[in-house]
Amino acid sequence: MIKRTVLTISLIATVASCTFFVASRTRAAGDLTPKEARRLIARLAGIQLPSDAVRVKDISSMGNSAVVTAQVETAFRFVKGDNDKWRVAEIRTGDRRWEDIDTLVKALNAEKTARARAELESIATALEAFRHERGFYVEAKSEAALIDSLNPRYLARVIRVDPWHQPYEYEGGRNTFVLRSPGPDGKPNTPDDVTVTSGSR
Repeated sequence: MIKRTVLTISLIATVASCTFFVASRTRAAGDLTPKEARRLIARLAGIQLPSDAVRVKDISSMGNSAVVTAQVETAFRFVKGDNDKWRVAEIRTGDRRWEDIDTLVKALNAEKTARARAELESIATALEAFRHERGFYVEAKSEAALIDSLNPRYLARVIRVDPWHQPYEYEGGRNTFVLRSPGPDGKPNTPDDVTVTSGSR
C-alpha cells in the first residue's frame, strides 16, 4: 500500500531556469517588475499558485534577461513506493487543488522544446542570410564557432545554450547544416532531440 504525507516547504532559490521564461514575456528585462515576476513564477509550467505564495526577493537585470530570486511557499504530497523510497508526487496549487509532478514536468519540457525550436529557427534564418550573401553556409563543427561567424551581422542575439542549459550543437558544410538541442534528456541522438536542418525549412 502506498503511504501519503503532506509536507509544507518553503523553497528559496535563484530561479535561473526561469530566466528566459520570465524575461521573454516582458518588453525588456529593465521593465520587469516584482509584480510581473511574481505572476509569471506563479504560472510556471501551466499551474496557478495563489499570488501570496510567491515572494520576490530580488531582480537582477542582464540585458534582455533577468534573474529573479524568489521564495515560493506551497505544499507537496510525497508517496512511498514499494522500494520504500519517498518521492514527490504532487504539488498543491490554488484552491487546494493538487497537480501531478510528472504532468508538470512534461508541460515545462513542452514549453522549453518550443523555445529551443524557435531559437534554432532564428539561427537557421541567420545561416540562410549568410549563405544568400556569401554563397555557402558556415563551415564549422561547433555551435560556438557558428555564432562567432553570425554575430552580430546576421544574428543580433548570442544564442549558445538551450533551455536545459546544454550547449546547442552545430555541424555545417558548404551546402548543408544540422542544428540540434539534445532536448530534455540532455543526450544527443535520442527521440527528444530538437533538430533543424538545411533541408527541413
